[in-house]
Amino acid sequence: MEVDEAPWVGSKFTWVRPNGTTRSKLDRFLISLEWRTKWPGTAQYTLERNFSDHYPILLRSKYADWGPKPFRILDCWLSDKSFKKIVIKTWTSNQQRGWGGYVLKEKINALKVKIREWNKEHYGDTFEKYKKIEEELNKLEDTTTDRHLTHHEMMTRKQLQEQL
Repeated sequence: MEVDEAPWVGSKFTWVRPNGTTRSKLDRFLISLEWRTKWPGTAQYTLERNFSDHYPILLRSKYADWGPKPFRILDCWLSDKSFKKIVIKTWTSNQQRGWGGYVLKEKINALKVKIREWNKEHYGDTFEKYKKIEEELNKLEDTTTDRHLTHHEMMTRKQLQEQL
């Protein structure tokens, strides 16, 4: 197929058995010579796995801008009735003029601002809470890269995962 694995940065494993007894490299990006020529400096990065048994991997090039970060939403918002109300109110009250793509972009940006405010009022800073739990999980992961989890560590990991 004339593809090669992109160079690695980070952990050499992409999957870990939950108790830490087995590790493997299951996930990877394969790129062509044409890709490597068009985007030199491309590498795959293993990110922190947090609560999953897989490390997410990210393909990144030093010389390319892949655009803005995606819009994020939490599942708990969808079951909150006030979320739907704030979305409808924000979307319908924001009247923009211009071509379709511009109008859509501006409405989504306004919606992101309102949802961020709404989230802080209703849930506190959920992203900050989430990041702290992720940090604790990752510290636990880092301290056990060369050994099995103890019973206490497995219980701590399970409790942290339940908080997510």
